[in-house]
Amino acid sequence: MRTVTLGIALLAVSIVAWPSLSSAAQKPKNQLLPNGTVKAVSATSLTVTADGKDTSFDVDAKTRVVGKGMGTKSEKARGKVTIVDLLKAGDRVSVTYQATGATMHASKIEVMAASSTK
Repeated sequence: MRTVTLGIALLAVSIVAWPSLSSAAQKPKNQLLPNGTVKAVSATSLTVTADGKDTSFDVDAKTRVVGKGMGTKSEKARGKVTIVDLLKAGDRVSVTYQATGATMHASKIEVMAASSTK
């Protein structure tokens, strides 16, 4: 009888704990905001306007900026460029990001067309 009671208790605990363990192990999915225009950029954030709506993203040293001329800018700065050095208001971009709660973190920003005011 004790074995059955212990088995039922272990089964109940595993059923309750299983969903929280599996959701904690899942990484946020990559999402894409295509064809936006940079409205503002700072060392820690990026605001992009797409379809008449502003969207803000967190950025950090791991955020990659790719596009024509980005490698040249990095070489000229000896690899010490920041996102502010690479992006300007008016640039057309696509942003790959992960949403975690209310926070959206940009992991990759692809510059499709630089603004003409550079």
